[in-house]
Amino acid sequence: MKPLVVILAGGIGKTFSPLKINKTLLPIFGKPILQHVIEMVETADFHEALIVTNPENELWLSTYQPFNITLQTIVANPRGMGDALLQARESIGSRPILIINAVDMVEPSFLKTLMKPIQNSYGFITGLKIKRNISAGYIKENNGKAIGIVEKPTPGNEPSDMVNLIFHYFSEPEDLFTIMNKIPTSDDQYEKALTELMAQRTIDIVPYNGSWSKLKYPHHVLDMMNLFLKMNKVNSVARSAIVSPHAVLDGFIIIDENARIDAGAIIRGPAYIGKNVKIGSHTLIRQSVIEEGSIIGFGSEVARSYIGPRSKLHHNFVGDSVFESDINPSWGTTFANWRIDGNNPRLLLPNCSIETDGKKLGSIIAKNVFFGVNCAVMPGVTIGAGAKIYPHKVIAVAVCENEVVK
Repeated sequence: MKPLVVILAGGIGKTFSPLKINKTLLPIFGKPILQHVIEMVETADFHEALIVTNPENELWLSTYQPFNITLQTIVANPRGMGDALLQARESIGSRPILIINAVDMVEPSFLKTLMKPIQNSYGFITGLKIKRNISAGYIKENNGKAIGIVEKPTPGNEPSDMVNLIFHYFSEPEDLFTIMNKIPTSDDQYEKALTELMAQRTIDIVPYNGSWSKLKYPHHVLDMMNLFLKMNKVNSVARSAIVSPHAVLDGFIIIDENARIDAGAIIRGPAYIGKNVKIGSHTLIRQSVIEEGSIIGFGSEVARSYIGPRSKLHHNFVGDSVFESDINPSWGTTFANWRIDGNNPRLLLPNCSIETDGKKLGSIIAKNVFFGVNCAVMPGVTIGAGAKIYPHKVIAVAVCENEVVK
């Protein structure tokens, strides 16, 4: 019996600030993340999914037509993963379940490999071996079986080198719900219940060795983008797209419907050029995603960046940055991605800063931000929705929502 796939998509994404979009609806390759997850489940030949969602996702789902899977939804306002599952308890019933987090993305082929352990296991969780400490739950194991989950251990105190990915199977989910119902509602209610269940029953560990990305903080949009770019191994130009014979396309590139690539443009793949996008003359795009309706104007360079819908660039440099949507950087504005002292950039928020992993990180810009000419935005800066930056400003600290910098 194939399990009911339970997709958790009801969170509000408090850590995704300054970006305003519901993270499960963030478009990559022209589709919301949630649609990619549904299609991944569908491709793996699961027949039914229950999506624990919120009103915004529910509205989008009401317009979505899947090909070969039956979707149910339950609107919830959960306080953590455990609360979300308990709110879906009645809809789940006694059926076996496979739990997936809507903002976790793996290589789609992995789900197909789960059929064998599903047939032979009371329950399993998925583990990914990593070489460095990350902010995640780590699996405590004994002889290949899971015996606990340790949330966000400090470096050197990890119980193993394996982090917990939310691809969890339970043949008898009522056992988990019974335990969870006795634990007070909290962010780690599910993990506490799971650890208690591990003490009572055998929970296997299914290893995953491929690429993985999770949307937690706003700069993780770049990680998610890179995962999709890495997985694309085709060149595709829509019939309605117009590509100048004097443009240079190098590597795996998708050019979507009604896009236009002008003479002298250079696109180095992997890259995605969305619907109705215009790429002007003498532009350079490297390993980036340009979403629907955006314009990359004359002389601009976009490197390893996510440019959200309807953004308009004018002779800009954008490095390792995230533009949510409807961003207008006027002529000459630059988004720097490398600290002069060589240290890793920190993500700069209005009330705190967050450590990042890489040497390069540009800016995180929420929707509807306007920049005057010749501004310079320093590495790691975040700018809130609706902000306005006057010409010639150097922005080295976070800018709040609707703030005007003169």
